[in-house]
Amino acid sequence: MVTNFENKDDPEQASILVDGEQVLPPSPKGCCGFFRFDGVKTAIGENYLAAARGPIVMSNVFLATSFLYLASKDAGCLTDNDRIDRECETRVYGFLPISFLSNIAVISGLISAFCMPVIGAIVDHTDHRTMLGIVASVLICIVQAIQIGTVLDTYFIMGILQAIAAFLFQVVVLVVYSFFPYVARIVGKDSIAKHTVTWTMTQFFTQAMFIVLVIVVSMAFNTNDVVTAHISQALCIVCISPLFYLGWRLFPKMPKSHELPEGHSLLTEGFRQNWRTIKNISTHYRRSLGFYFLGVAFAEAATNTFTVVANTFLIDVLGFTGTQVGIFFLITLLCTLPGSKLGSYVTIKTNPSISWRLSMVGLAIVANIGVVVLDMIPPERSYLSYIWGAFVGLFLGWFYPTENCFFSLIVPKEQETELAGFWVYCSQIIGWLPPLIFSIIVENGYHQKWGLMAVTVFYVPAITILTLQGSWSDIISDNGEDFSSGHMVKNEDFASTKEKENDAAGVIPVDTKISSSRKQEEVDNNSEASIPA
Repeated sequence: MVTNFENKDDPEQASILVDGEQVLPPSPKGCCGFFRFDGVKTAIGENYLAAARGPIVMSNVFLATSFLYLASKDAGCLTDNDRIDRECETRVYGFLPISFLSNIAVISGLISAFCMPVIGAIVDHTDHRTMLGIVASVLICIVQAIQIGTVLDTYFIMGILQAIAAFLFQVVVLVVYSFFPYVARIVGKDSIAKHTVTWTMTQFFTQAMFIVLVIVVSMAFNTNDVVTAHISQALCIVCISPLFYLGWRLFPKMPKSHELPEGHSLLTEGFRQNWRTIKNISTHYRRSLGFYFLGVAFAEAATNTFTVVANTFLIDVLGFTGTQVGIFFLITLLCTLPGSKLGSYVTIKTNPSISWRLSMVGLAIVANIGVVVLDMIPPERSYLSYIWGAFVGLFLGWFYPTENCFFSLIVPKEQETELAGFWVYCSQIIGWLPPLIFSIIVENGYHQKWGLMAVTVFYVPAITILTLQGSWSDIISDNGEDFSSGHMVKNEDFASTKEKENDAAGVIPVDTKISSSRKQEEVDNNSEASIPA
């Protein structure tokens, strides 16, 4: 650790330089000191950006309601009391209105599948990591501002922008998570565990507060779904603009992690690295990491799509307004907290593999029973759907932290960062397929409940693949090799290489044993509470 005290005569202005990071001086104990994050500016910036992500995620709930209403109105599929007519089969832009949201998810998923490796290469092989996050954040703000103008004449273009915004959101998330190891080297293992808990809880808090704010305003002025979406987008801009500014200004310009091989292009290097990783995992870790990543591809595709098409089911089948949908997801969000506790208990009593599979079984059962039962109840009892939302939240709160725990216990040492990037890719690679199947089912005249059930079928291959991994002792015994640069290096050799690189750069890490990543840090958080965008 390199230290440099500046302006020592004024303790309030003194700073310490740790691995190139300007660290603020310690502050007295108190509520404000809790958010100082050991004085590390980047860690403080991470918290601001976590707060910004909350309103973005929740604004999508109200915008989705507006999209469905406007598409139905454009197709002439509204009843006399301005509700969506479930029996209407009129198409607009070649599609039924009820498939509008799932089609947006298909487009967003395809963009992510093809572009995320390129984004990963830019993060890894250039020094533009921070600038990439800033540009993506600015573009998100611009899209959010434009979408305030979502009306009958513009909703189709706004839907296309929404697919792009969803991809930009993933870019911001990837860039933000890429700084976790950097912060961990400065603050140490114990502190980074506490910080990641705070970051996640900050996002949870802003999600909950934003959705409450929009609900209160919409109920106070008795607004319709379209105006509620306008209010939501406007409030989102007001919230995220200063948070993005305050967050990114605290991030340093990072040097490139690896040199781009001569003759290679950023457009293809990410795909090359993913292919090398796939071959290495297939050769050395087929039953542990190999099966896990296959499970991630199917499980994430099912879970993320379910939260999208559930919106359509609530609005079209149950006749929910934007405010009611907001209340539903607020209940879901709150119930992820006891869900994370339940998941932690089951994981301790069994193991992460069994616990994660049980969470998928629970999600599938709750989703399928819920859509069947809610389709049969009379409209005056639609409030029972809030109970469904509570159970969905319970299993979502179980699903995500257990998935993180599983990863952190099987990833080879010193390889968390590289494989966390590959995890992001796996979570996106087939994310477009379940919403596409949902769209095909409803476009062919079948009830939405069958489309939603088809989405949960993706849990079946995930559970089957994880079951084939073998015993837990076999899974965790197979780690400890290097995946970087597309070849294997034993841990002791890898550690020696890293020491030489640090010596050449004139940097002595605070703790050479600390190696962090998006997934390892989140395991200590066991309270994942966000609903996928």
